[in-house]
Amino acid sequence: MPDRLIGHRGAAASAPENTLASFQAAAAAGARWVEFDVKLTAEGVPIVLHDDTLDRTTNGQGPVAALCLADLKDLDAGSWFSADFAGERVPTLAETLDTLAVLGLGANIELKPCPGRTAETARAALAVAQRRWPQAAPPLVISSFDLDALAEAAAIAAQGVMTPWPRALLADAADGWTAALLIERARALGCVGVHLDDALASAETLETLRAAGLRRAVWTVNDRSRALALWEQGADAIITDRPASLLDKGDKKAGDDPVGPTGR
Repeated sequence: MPDRLIGHRGAAASAPENTLASFQAAAAAGARWVEFDVKLTAEGVPIVLHDDTLDRTTNGQGPVAALCLADLKDLDAGSWFSADFAGERVPTLAETLDTLAVLGLGANIELKPCPGRTAETARAALAVAQRRWPQAAPPLVISSFDLDALAEAAAIAAQGVMTPWPRALLADAADGWTAALLIERARALGCVGVHLDDALASAETLETLRAAGLRRAVWTVNDRSRALALWEQGADAIITDRPASLLDKGDKKAGDDPVGPTGR
């Protein structure tokens, strides 16, 4: 099970999402993989943050893309979750990859570009990954809801200038995906897998994607019985806020889940 479980934004029910503390919590819970979101600062440095604005997960305000790294590093990215994490910072992608390598965790980088910065985000994130990710570590997985970001990653891979890490198409039920359309788009983008919203992950869809040769991960699943059922139905991996719970190790969380980080 640990190899088939991916901590969502680290261990997002146990520590402030997309922080080094969250990745450390995922490792402590027994997860062997984590997923996290990457976007750019004003000057183009890849950082790990989910939203296009700072308001929800830091003590800052306004658009992420308007802030340079030095100013971003002054923000508190932990107190919103719990006073225990006061002073936690927004990490750069480089800091995150270095930390994961030390922790022995695999990484799923979700390209989450701010509006108008799709190609730039893909290029900058992959360039940092090429420099920082150890060759001996498991291959990175590159995923995105943004079809243009995946197309840019595919173009970069085709140039032969960077490691051609496997790519996965992220799919939200709200976007009206069918199994046939997922297969068509994934193949067109050279993706090896599809990361499905739990609402899309019927046994029939999982089997159809398997028959098409696509790997299947399901997000965001926080109930252990549901995770076990999905594994039985053929899911290759489960993405969860609660790796400790799904691994039946108890839930090492702080407080009462001030924000339920289960969306896309």
